[in-house]
Amino acid sequence: MLIIKLEEIENNMQAKINTGIEDVTTDIIKNFTRILANKLACASNETVISGSSCADILKRFPNTKGKDGVYNIIDVSNKMKAVYCDMTTDNGGWTVIQRRINGLVEFYRNWTEYKNGFGFADHEYWIGNDMLYRMSSVQPQELRVDMERFNGEKVYAVYSNFSVGDEASKYKLGVNGYVGNAGDSLNYHNSMKFSTPDQDNDEWDDGSCVIQHRSAGWFDICFYANPNGQYTDSEKIGNSSNVDYIAWYHWKNSYISLKSIQLMIRSRT
Repeated sequence: MLIIKLEEIENNMQAKINTGIEDVTTDIIKNFTRILANKLACASNETVISGSSCADILKRFPNTKGKDGVYNIIDVSNKMKAVYCDMTTDNGGWTVIQRRINGLVEFYRNWTEYKNGFGFADHEYWIGNDMLYRMSSVQPQELRVDMERFNGEKVYAVYSNFSVGDEASKYKLGVNGYVGNAGDSLNYHNSMKFSTPDQDNDEWDDGSCVIQHRSAGWFDICFYANPNGQYTDSEKIGNSSNVDYIAWYHWKNSYISLKSIQLMIRSRT
């Protein structure tokens, strides 16, 4: 467990250096202090209870139902990763693949960082595109997106089919089968390749969605859903050309900055 956390610290520090942020000390110390405070509470859970996904953990260890928190998952390549499991929502078993809650983790990152994952499982993080590919290639997945506005309103979107291709495909997204009350903002991104500041794979011939909006993701020209956008500490409303923040257009048919957003997947039964 401690090794995994130290790896996360190293990745976070390297990311800040790579993105040109010089003053990393305060952020790293803050995260390290939080990690040490949680280490003992998490250690027994994570070293004993593990599985191929949060759904697998819930199936094998029924007493984890209702116990949201950090667990270890081991993928088909025998790689272990600390992830956050939602063991409550809609009967639980959800592996959180992305979470934004306060902007302490930078999401404007390069291809390698999105490939491997970054952040902290008990906080804000991206699970990693390689992990998404491996998980969705073994078992069909469904996706759930939960989001909240700064006024406290909450909605969700569920997609019955979710998959991510391998790196050779540029982590091509497959998503369909929407239900929920947030509006379907991901359908526009179906079949798109992943883009980062150093790999522009979007469909915009005259520019780069990533550079224009300081984000990363499966962009077309450019997006209706922007979970990896810049975090803001208050509600803002923009348009398709100037929105740099986290947004889900079809919730209010408007680019409203969101207070929080979380993406999680679960194997389909």
